[in-house]
Amino acid sequence: MGSNSGQSSSSPGLAAALLQFPAQTREVEGLFRLDDDFRGLCEDLADAQKALAACGQLPANVMEARRLEYEELVAGLSGEIEEILSRANVILLRPPRP
Repeated sequence: MGSNSGQSSSSPGLAAALLQFPAQTREVEGLFRLDDDFRGLCEDLADAQKALAACGQLPANVMEARRLEYEELVAGLSGEIEEILSRANVILLRPPRP
């Protein structure tokens, strides 16, 4: 997992973020293109979703624990991305008062 300098529209990270936040396509695409940290979170999200989908192929004695672990990871990464997107939508008309 981690940041990837590739900015291709075929990026699994970009695709994962767009599927998770379809109403914010423009913001996701812009941040993905310009922000290495955001791009890294998106790539991590794609990796975690892929690992979650593969949990069904794990041995029974570890499958449930791994599924829960990856569900939490996907939720956490989605929350971080959502927070960044919400801050990206804030437009300050004047500096905040001290």
